[in-house]
Amino acid sequence: MNRSRKYQLILTLISVCIFTPLLVAKPSENETQLKFEIENIHSKKWITDRAGRKPGRGPIKPTHVAILHIRRPHKDMPSSDRGILEILKTSVGQTLSQQQRNFLSASDAITWWGIVDIKNHDTVLLYAVSEEDAKKTAQAYLEVPTNKVNARMLEYEKYQKEQKERIIEIKKVLPEKQKQAKEMEPKYIDIKNQRYFLLSDTEAYEKAKETMLQMDKTLDILKIELAGIQEKLTSIEKYRISKRLGTHRFSPETLDKLDQMFVEQMIELKSAEAREQAAIKIRDRDKAFVDLYLQWKNSSREVRNLKADLENSERIAQKIEEKLNNPEWDMQPPEIYQNKVTIYPVRTE
Repeated sequence: MNRSRKYQLILTLISVCIFTPLLVAKPSENETQLKFEIENIHSKKWITDRAGRKPGRGPIKPTHVAILHIRRPHKDMPSSDRGILEILKTSVGQTLSQQQRNFLSASDAITWWGIVDIKNHDTVLLYAVSEEDAKKTAQAYLEVPTNKVNARMLEYEKYQKEQKERIIEIKKVLPEKQKQAKEMEPKYIDIKNQRYFLLSDTEAYEKAKETMLQMDKTLDILKIELAGIQEKLTSIEKYRISKRLGTHRFSPETLDKLDQMFVEQMIELKSAEAREQAAIKIRDRDKAFVDLYLQWKNSSREVRNLKADLENSERIAQKIEEKLNNPEWDMQPPEIYQNKVTIYPVRTE
């Protein structure tokens, strides 16, 4: 029994018990209606036989059994005690009589039985304490896998929405990023070719970093040299002041020598300061190249990553679209043979 995508989307209005087990959903009016056949006169011997053994647990005895044939695979179909709890939590399960709810909670109410003459189908026996409860139990039983299918549908649709939003976001920022990378590239190439035209990009980057390190070391040495020169000048100037004040006790030759030393140290000071400025200029030049290289590299990498993300999101969105348009078994409600459920009385005699 093939269900259209429209039908599946309508079913999403049913409570998704896989996410919110306590939520009571309203059954969709557009669900395929089961065909119920009542067999009050002619029962089956195997029903009578199984009634003596199954359901064989609990004090409440069933009076009716709903029988249906489900096409394989049917991994979402409820079974065992956990399946009973899932049935009771469905919207239809909430309308079962208290006697039926008690029966389901205390008895082996679900029986699977493979029947060979209906190919690729399993037969399910759902026991109940009344004819009406048998109908509702069958409906609740099928609501469980339908809810799980709808939950998957919602999950896929949510993921698809996220991917489409990501696509819109990337397409919004990608052109500007591409423009920035394109504008930066010729500027970087021009500066690189001025100094490192024989080197590759990586080699030029490493060379510039090496030069920066050398200049930093040079500047440290120059700071020490400048400090020494400044101290010499301070000491020489101290003695020269004594000459002007007439308090000196040095010979004229010594005072002349102090003046000469002062001039020499001033020359050394200017020389050291010039070397310092040159080292700063070289360091700043190569730092500007390193910064530009990193900006260009990061900008290019960001563009590549955005393109890869865009391609990946588009591919995922397309695959989800194909899965939603051509759903496999885990995206379709259970298929019931001829949409038919037959209800028999349970005779124990």
